[in-house]
Amino acid sequence: MIQSEYKELEEIKTLVDQFVTKTLPAKAWTHHTHLTVGLWYVSKFGKQEASGQMPNLIKKYNEAIGKKNNDVSGYHETITQYWIWLLDCYWQQVHEKMSLVNACNYLITSSFGNPTSYFTFYSKEKIFSVEARERFIEPDLQSLDSRFLDYNH
Repeated sequence: MIQSEYKELEEIKTLVDQFVTKTLPAKAWTHHTHLTVGLWYVSKFGKQEASGQMPNLIKKYNEAIGKKNNDVSGYHETITQYWIWLLDCYWQQVHEKMSLVNACNYLITSSFGNPTSYFTFYSKEKIFSVEARERFIEPDLQSLDSRFLDYNH
């Protein structure tokens, strides 16, 4: 299920179900899919619960598709927690203005969808360190502050 735009909520639910049950094809686990699943979790469970659930789900999915979770590949704790933080900031800005379907569609084309947006907060050395892969580390360039984010840009 590689998709550029969702038409109804059921498509997102199916995508999330495939991810959770590890039946989502590896080629469908794109940046947009990551963001869609993450936004679904943030919208349904809130930032704290999403932060707790997503790491294990991603690790298990990676293993199911044959991707190793180690010091150089697979699951990355800091990047995952960064994206959950970012998705929560985004959801707080848009949830009263648009449906989850529209929010998922707009997300990938907005500044929030930039796949390397973490470089605003982290240096390459810090974000790509083994330490950052294994545990969440604070940014070294500027603090995670939602005032730097605006979905209108």
